[in-house]
Amino acid sequence: MNILSFLAVIALSITLIEGIYILFLNARSETNRLFFLICIAISIWLIGGAFGYSAQTKEAAFFWLKVSSPGFIFMHTFVLHFTIRYTGLIKKIPIYPFYIPSFCFLFISLSDNLVFVDIYRSEKFWEMVPDYQSVAFYLLIANYLSYYLLSIALLYVSIKKTEFIRIRKQSRLILIAIIITITSYNIEPFLGPLFFNYHTYGQAPLYSIVWISIIWYAIVKYRFLGAHKKTLTMEVFNSLHEMVIITDKNKTIININRTLRDRLGRPEGIFSLQEIFLEHELLQRLIDSIGNKPVLDINLNLVISQCSIVPVKASLSIFQDRFQDDLGFIITAQEITDNYHLLRKNMVTKRENQLIQLILAGNSNRQIAETMGISLRTVETHITHIFDKLGLKNRIELINYCNESPSAPADF
Repeated sequence: MNILSFLAVIALSITLIEGIYILFLNARSETNRLFFLICIAISIWLIGGAFGYSAQTKEAAFFWLKVSSPGFIFMHTFVLHFTIRYTGLIKKIPIYPFYIPSFCFLFISLSDNLVFVDIYRSEKFWEMVPDYQSVAFYLLIANYLSYYLLSIALLYVSIKKTEFIRIRKQSRLILIAIIITITSYNIEPFLGPLFFNYHTYGQAPLYSIVWISIIWYAIVKYRFLGAHKKTLTMEVFNSLHEMVIITDKNKTIININRTLRDRLGRPEGIFSLQEIFLEHELLQRLIDSIGNKPVLDINLNLVISQCSIVPVKASLSIFQDRFQDDLGFIITAQEITDNYHLLRKNMVTKRENQLIQLILAGNSNRQIAETMGISLRTVETHITHIFDKLGLKNRIELINYCNESPSAPADF
């Protein structure tokens, strides 16, 4: 095996992996199946190249050239078909007549020589002589170029018309890939020999690694051909306005959505319930005792910083797999609109308002003292001042006062 065969095997492996991966993402999608056919065409071309580059005789080299011919004869047709379906710009014109020239060229290739008129050994490699005297040779080039140029035009129009940034960017990548394909697949085997004594090493199929690399980048960067359900689910998860936490059965956090991360001011990192909620012990007790029905209207406080909290109304539920086995818990929370503007009329300070939120969440005086970083006596003094300002006598009256306030939220 020489270096060209080795490179062909590497390109073949990557191409097959990429094609199978795209098909696995959504085998029902016509565009995914067409992209898989493009990968199959490249693979057939590379199989012929891998064996042909290391062939021992001229007859064997011609045999593997014929084996590879369906690949390069149908590839541009598959690309056009794929582009038409991908862009959705041509709907009324039948697509299958576009395949007729490829079947004609395939017949010529299998019954005679289509592209190369001669192959001969030059040291370790085979050199090929393009058949510049053949009409079929020029018709193949014309067919090749016209299909690729039409694909480029469709992609260009699609880029201009689409409103989706992701589609626009991945379409540009496909456009670049096709332009590079036209350049590499035509210059080396067809135009290059005109300047190098009419000989070529037939390296064109190896250039498919450029196409493969660009498309793989589009898969990773822009979820080419519609990424799998996991990616879509994560986008929906992060787009929710509610703050969401997913934990396993052991109450270990698996994921939190972007809304909660932004509110906590920590875009990265792994959290624990203790880091997120002031009343984490209450929440853990509810998790331990939860039944089949979700627990609603849980008053909690998010810990934004060491000295700052945000009141939220939370709910807790179990999520299961398709076998109805419990997998973990989902905690959703919505921030409660602060009614400080109402309390301020009674001379309640922001510090006292924070203390009120902790009382409403069911915290004891000692817990409030630990949260606010003050002494228990100071907490008691603050509570006394709050009762005096609002004309209340105890916590029950304070809770009723906040629930019945016309400016407070209905579920506060």
